Amino acid sequence: MKEIITLSASEIVKKIKSGKLTAKETANAFIQRIQAVNPHINALNQFDAERILNDAGQADKAFHEKRAKSIGKLHGLPITIKDTCDVKGFKISLGCPALLNEPSKEDATVVSRLKSEGAIILGISNTPELLASYESDNLLYGRTNNPHDLTRTPGGSSGGEAAIIAAGGSPVGIGSDAGGSIRQPAHYSGICGHKPTQGLVPLPNNGAGLITQILAMGPMARHVEDLSLIMQVISGADGIDPHMPPVQFGDPNTVNFKNLRISYFFGTHKITPSKETVQTIRDVIDSISAEVRSTKEDFPSPIENIYRLHWETFVMGGDKGKRIKALFEQSDHKKISPLLQQYLNNAEKCEFSLTELRQRLIEVEEFRYIMMHYMQNYDVMISPVAATPARLHGETHDNIHDFNYTLVHNLTGWPATVVPAGRSAEGLPIGIEIAAKPWHDHVCIALASRIQQIFGVFPIPEIRTAN
Repeated sequence: MKEIITLSASEIVKKIKSGKLTAKETANAFIQRIQAVNPHINALNQFDAERILNDAGQADKAFHEKRAKSIGKLHGLPITIKDTCDVKGFKISLGCPALLNEPSKEDATVVSRLKSEGAIILGISNTPELLASYESDNLLYGRTNNPHDLTRTPGGSSGGEAAIIAAGGSPVGIGSDAGGSIRQPAHYSGICGHKPTQGLVPLPNNGAGLITQILAMGPMARHVEDLSLIMQVISGADGIDPHMPPVQFGDPNTVNFKNLRISYFFGTHKITPSKETVQTIRDVIDSISAEVRSTKEDFPSPIENIYRLHWETFVMGGDKGKRIKALFEQSDHKKISPLLQQYLNNAEKCEFSLTELRQRLIEVEEFRYIMMHYMQNYDVMISPVAATPARLHGETHDNIHDFNYTLVHNLTGWPATVVPAGRSAEGLPIGIEIAAKPWHDHVCIALASRIQQIFGVFPIPEIRTAN
């Protein structure tokens, strides 16, 4: 059973399709691991072993009936989904009691595509309330812990997803990312994550409004190859999301590294990364420099304004938190989680007029043009994901600029992949961020795959409790 949970999703599917594994054996392995680790990390907030085994049994029955000729690309593959988009039969709440209603009656496009290719839903992963934090804790389900160190956060808002994958409880999952919410948890937890180009993967119509301009849904996994596997399934227009052009995910195997021009940088005026973070970037650049066309340290100066353009404009919104406060005023649930209260305390200080909002949106467009001009000289940009490895619970709010690196690619809409490539003195994982031009998702995934070949897959940790 332990061997199964170390396999990549791609390897699991191959073994199931070849008859070397059954879907039920696979499901059992992950169920046992979830039962062992979830009481300590609290990563999944909805999990039903009986349902999973029933679904796996149906998958095995279909396999024998069809004799493996017409089964899906993900046949029998267990997968977890972040508590942010509809999954039929599950209660989706974004960690907020005010949004907890009846189980969803249908699947979001991403989920339906996974299911249609044979994936089996393991459960729903935890988030901060309303996804408004870089830590995952809420009043509904409680706090998620980092499996590498339970005193630390696995990040947010896809923290539950990152934690369960890092702990070996799920081979692959789906997260969402409007400000690093796939990439920061991947970095903190020692797994891989991909934020797709804006418009490559359909978004659910969940009333996010202005946030949809910077939001993407994408895969998370321990193995880079699985990011590609899942992107092949979930990408492409669905005829429902009105913001999607007819573009498909490219093939990472077609990328010629000898043509790649790479820029890299370490910190900004507002961010001083840890020495180990800087060293990880240096090690990565040294390891690939002979395989690519060029590498150059080059800091894109417009990034210095990213907090104002992204976080204040799109996340804070300039209304002093009135929209969120109204949600609770109209609900029977008045109590707000500590993390959301921290967000609202910060939002109280952020107020600007409609005139200023219009001006900021003009500046956002200017930022996007300037960044595209910068990338005329490069194909890939490499940077830290955050200034430090995983922080202790409660520390991220006071260190919000740690995550400015990730905000850049939400604002540009570019694809960005995180892969672990180093570790701290305490043994905590350190990831790097690889970004490419829009619609070149396959380029950053291909380079991430090569880096993982060099530095290896970050191991599944033993969960060490205080007892």
